[in-house]
Amino acid sequence: MSTTIDTGSPYNVDYSTTEVVNVWRTKRLEFINIDESDENIREFLPQVDQDPVVVSLVSPRLLGPQGKKALDDGMASRSKSLLGVAICLRPDEKEEESYSPKVNKKPTIIGTMCLAWGGINPSEAHHRSAHIGIGLGKAYQSKGYGREAINWIVDWAFMYAGLHKLGMIAASYNQRGIHLYQSIGFKLEGRRREVIYFNRGWYDELDFGMTEGDWEELRGISKSS
Repeated sequence: MSTTIDTGSPYNVDYSTTEVVNVWRTKRLEFINIDESDENIREFLPQVDQDPVVVSLVSPRLLGPQGKKALDDGMASRSKSLLGVAICLRPDEKEEESYSPKVNKKPTIIGTMCLAWGGINPSEAHHRSAHIGIGLGKAYQSKGYGREAINWIVDWAFMYAGLHKLGMIAASYNQRGIHLYQSIGFKLEGRRREVIYFNRGWYDELDFGMTEGDWEELRGISKSS
């Protein structure tokens, strides 16, 4: 067996490797890990988990005020996800240039996002498949942040987590979500008819999917081996 180190590799990682340096951020957003001990995230959570419109769009759970235990459970499930992040606005360029690690500036949290809510069962991990869930505070909706965040987590899932399939679910009354998911590149793969009861009506649950091959085609990159 050769002990010679191949120094001719076409790929090298250093601080000029943009996709690695910027792995936790996009043009307008940055993403921080959801930790149960993070009080800033805990303070934000009611903006999504206590907003009946947000809850109606992102979850099939029964509408009702959420107490401390429910909020704690939501925080715990997010932290146990394969990836659970708080979506934050990036500081402006001037602030970024003067940033010091010693300064503990409170981030502007606008939402949360999870890949594989609550975690992946080890007995099913070999399928390399997970669903994405996202919720934005009311003040930050309809500004393109959701699209930017979902595109980021899709790239992260295929580039770094080694997943092969991603999914998103929407109620048939979530027209904005349906349009967004399809415009990003998710394809409608299934419909469970009349399984969601909401405001005296029955609605379908729509299942959207994106394979690794779909993503490679969308991004115009070579197929994985």
